[in-house]
Amino acid sequence: MGRVLWTAIGVAAMTGVAWAALGRGLEVLLGVAAPVVTTAASWVSVRRAWAAAPETSLAVLVRGFAVKSVFFVAWVTIVLKGLDVRPLPFVASLTGSFLVLHLIEAWCLKRLMQT
Repeated sequence: MGRVLWTAIGVAAMTGVAWAALGRGLEVLLGVAAPVVTTAASWVSVRRAWAAAPETSLAVLVRGFAVKSVFFVAWVTIVLKGLDVRPLPFVASLTGSFLVLHLIEAWCLKRLMQT
């Protein structure tokens, strides 16, 4: 169950790295970086909470959502205002990787909580 999520995280990260390495722009790597980091951190914290005390998982998810919200606002602001990047590739890669990774994470959470 977690292997699917870790595979998706790896694919997203490698896509961003490959895109930047091919000279297509750093924007895609910066767009993929935040969802990769937040998804990995979220999954690790929820799995640990579930293993220790399953009843605390919801609280961990809610705190994680609050932290992610602040982080993403700060990340988008820093990248778009502080760095000289093209906005369209950055926003497209951020949005796409965010949606895909978090849908897979939601599926993995559903499977975890059904056990």
